[in-house]
Amino acid sequence: MNKKYILIFILLFSMVLIIKTADASLDVSVDNYYPNPVEAGDYFTVWLKVTNREETTTSYSIKFKPSYPFSLDPGEENTITGEVWPKGSVTERFKIRVDKEAKEGDNDMVFEYGGCGGCVLEEKSMSITVVEFQTMFDVVVQEISTEGVFIAIANIGKNPANAITVSIPEQEYFKTDLISSSIVGNLESGDYTIAAFKILPLKKEIKEKQELNVQIDYTDPFGVRRTVIRKVLLNPASLSSLNTDELAVSKTKQSSTIITNIWFWVSLVLAILLLKKPIKKFYGKLKGSKKS
Repeated sequence: MNKKYILIFILLFSMVLIIKTADASLDVSVDNYYPNPVEAGDYFTVWLKVTNREETTTSYSIKFKPSYPFSLDPGEENTITGEVWPKGSVTERFKIRVDKEAKEGDNDMVFEYGGCGGCVLEEKSMSITVVEFQTMFDVVVQEISTEGVFIAIANIGKNPANAITVSIPEQEYFKTDLISSSIVGNLESGDYTIAAFKILPLKKEIKEKQELNVQIDYTDPFGVRRTVIRKVLLNPASLSSLNTDELAVSKTKQSSTIITNIWFWVSLVLAILLLKKPIKKFYGKLKGSKKS
């Protein structure tokens, strides 16, 4: 009975020694990751350096272990295997996704590695710095009048947005008259602005509200130009008569102004031509009277 226990103890001890020896032969460290810092809601690539301390070729296995806020896309392989030469090193990489709700600051990314098939993998973690570059916008239709559609844009994120341009892109149900983009400047967190557009319906027969795409281009605090699309509901039928009538009135006023200006200048030229001779005679008489 005692021999049986001794044999089991020796076997277990041997397994521990084998595992430790296998793990001790390898060292895995983070060589680099890019971009640095990484952005919430985006991807980054991490390069892992596998170093062999032994005098013989050693096999290795590296496994990415999902831990919030880091994960792999579905279908991506989470384990990399290979061999490294004696006293040599190799570099392996993973493409990691960062959750969009990740907290700013240092977050631990975890992976496991080992140096033999069937060995218990050793867990290792590294600190990844996460930041949130982007901001968020809320967009609403503030007012519809004969002057146009007034759209309010609010920066509801925690980062400022610089050099903002608001545009109404080409779309199925609406188009813009005269201008389709407006530069509104900078918005700090919590600020809002209003952009106005003359919006015309492309399908006047539609009576239900449709989505109007509003494009916002801005520069984030790190100087990266970004684009977001927000949607608001707008009824094409409500714009039909309003914009058509207003456009007709505008064109009528413009034509009337042009005609008025033409008649003014024609009348002025005719008056100068008609009065030219009487004026000359008047000045002639005036000179003659001065000589006498």
